[in-house]
Amino acid sequence: MTSHTDLSMGPNPVSEISFPSLMPFGWTTTLAAIFSERAAPMDEPARVVAATHGLALLQTTTGEIWGTPSGRFRERLKKEATALCAGDWITIQRSAQASRALMLDLLPRGSTLIRRGSGPGARPQCLASHLDVVLLLMGLDRNFNPARMERLLALAWGSGARPVVLLTKADLEQRSPSFIARIEGIAPGVQVLAISSVTGKGLERVRACVGKGLTAVMVGSSGVGKSTLLNALTGQELRRTQEVRTTDGRGRHTTSLRELFLLPGSGCLIDTPGIREVGLLAEGADLDRAFADISTFAAHCRFRDCTHSSEPDCAVQAALAEGHLDAHRYGNYLRLRREEAYEAARSDERLWREREQKWRRIAKSQKHVQKG
Repeated sequence: MTSHTDLSMGPNPVSEISFPSLMPFGWTTTLAAIFSERAAPMDEPARVVAATHGLALLQTTTGEIWGTPSGRFRERLKKEATALCAGDWITIQRSAQASRALMLDLLPRGSTLIRRGSGPGARPQCLASHLDVVLLLMGLDRNFNPARMERLLALAWGSGARPVVLLTKADLEQRSPSFIARIEGIAPGVQVLAISSVTGKGLERVRACVGKGLTAVMVGSSGVGKSTLLNALTGQELRRTQEVRTTDGRGRHTTSLRELFLLPGSGCLIDTPGIREVGLLAEGADLDRAFADISTFAAHCRFRDCTHSSEPDCAVQAALAEGHLDAHRYGNYLRLRREEAYEAARSDERLWREREQKWRRIAKSQKHVQKG
């Protein structure tokens, strides 16, 4: 599991805190202490509402303002291959006209949702930072896909935040109890809610997940109902919505920007564009918690480094043989483990060379067999 600085566990119960107007947006005494150590007298903190093309919309003590990075800060982000994302906390200085702010520094990120970028050679993507809750949305229609949810759960657990599964469009599907049971079976210990933004079913329970001072992010594919849910929770038409195609159950992107919103009487909610490809990173996912049932069996294997394939006294293989573990779920676990190992090798030059040499040897031996 990725190690994160513990900065996003909600507001600290103290009587005094610097910049109290930022507390509804997740400002804590821990952040205030870090800021006081790093900031100059004229600096102030701000939270990134949205970031794009070198610009960022910032929430400050007096409201929203646009910010641009200083030359030194821009070079630092470039050197570290880092891009600002919704939820980041930064230090700023206001311009003389106070119409814009100069972004100077990035405070250490707390719980952060990271995924592998799509396409070969793509850099990791920070979807949102300083999180308390990750809301994983899946529709009770043709969008329903338990295998995809397993990937999303690994991603959410790896962030350091608490995952909550929201099964949307409960008003359209009569089989929701059986669908809920299937997701509960692959998400032990995770709260699973069937909701409807149309009828209002389950919305109060969603609000309860995003209490005052907390930050949540919504993750799911296009057409799953993120924009509709945001509009329902805020009571405003903040996002345009579109109908889902009846041919394949997919929706068009109605959100093109990751953006933070303050929910009335609650905490902050970050909306994200639909994810078509859920790419895992070795350091950005937690398969042990996403597959807690398999991890429980694995703890009883004879060998600590058991691969659960052909070793003697393998508790996982025994659970499969006795019917205590679903073979399809086990197959998904192995596939994600291989993907995680592949990503780890890509990030380690030595492991990558060894992997390439191994497959060259295999290809060479296959050619000899074919010639024979």
